[in-house]
Amino acid sequence: MKYDRILTEKVRTFFTTASSSRDFLLGYLRENADKGAGSVALCFRGAAATLYYRCHQLLRIRSSNRGMVGEFDLRHARFTQDYVHIFRTLRDRLHVEIAGFSDPSFDTRRKYAAVFPDRATATELEEIILIFRGLIDDFLDPEKCDYAFDVPQTERKKRASLEKDRQQELYAAHFLHEDFFYYDLEFSQCEAAKNGVHGRFDLLGLRREGGAYTLLLTELKSTPAALWGRSGIEDHERDYVRYLESPLMETRKREACEAARLLFEIFERPCPEDLTPENIKDVKIRFVFSDSVIDAGRAYRPKDDRIEKAYFESGAEKPY
Repeated sequence: MKYDRILTEKVRTFFTTASSSRDFLLGYLRENADKGAGSVALCFRGAAATLYYRCHQLLRIRSSNRGMVGEFDLRHARFTQDYVHIFRTLRDRLHVEIAGFSDPSFDTRRKYAAVFPDRATATELEEIILIFRGLIDDFLDPEKCDYAFDVPQTERKKRASLEKDRQQELYAAHFLHEDFFYYDLEFSQCEAAKNGVHGRFDLLGLRREGGAYTLLLTELKSTPAALWGRSGIEDHERDYVRYLESPLMETRKREACEAARLLFEIFERPCPEDLTPENIKDVKIRFVFSDSVIDAGRAYRPKDDRIEKAYFESGAEKPY
């Protein structure tokens, strides 16, 4: 099934076999894995692995006929003044393919996939990553709104940089802890609508409960705008409860164990021996409130006993 996103052997092999590109990426990840909002997370998505920085896609490593290649969605570049120079650097000096880009035209309605070759050197990879990080920083910087083009004025200040940074910070705060850790960011269920469920979560985590584990489908709320409307608590409640009752949960349990075990392996940390799909005995929805909506979180009363809440404040997550 298309929504069965358990790891492919090509992705596993890439991250467990020494190579110049893999060794650089793992070194970069280890150096930046727990730096709060500025950290980098590695999440596995079936035939691909995604690196997140400030909760935006930094690189997507996927298999191709040539081997494993990296790609990045260059629509972030619309908030960067010197995007043409950046594109030229990627294309000419670093030999990165930029599909659909015609110098100097740039249409923000299109997706420009930047793909770097599988044999890129460590120096080239470092420069590529620095460029992509800079594009994300510009995209999330409110001072850079005036740089945007082909983006309506009313849309320029709607980028949820605070919530995205908190999301990455929350991931880093529990990075591969044995008793409670998050292993995925920005989860999106393939073909969720066909199963009548929402299928999107800010974070996915595992928590030890005695001798077993609980899978945590987590939604972060950091601003008042996140409490109401289509992205509000009530709609999320209904969608997530339906997801819990869908036939997808067994796949999520197997996927959680495979992803977590590979993360423990490549970050050279001991993986709990009892982390198996059969030992994930429960699945819960977890709402985490931060910043200006912590008081709203205290007043919130879940309608289902499978929903729990917590808050994230001063660099620590605490239960109510």
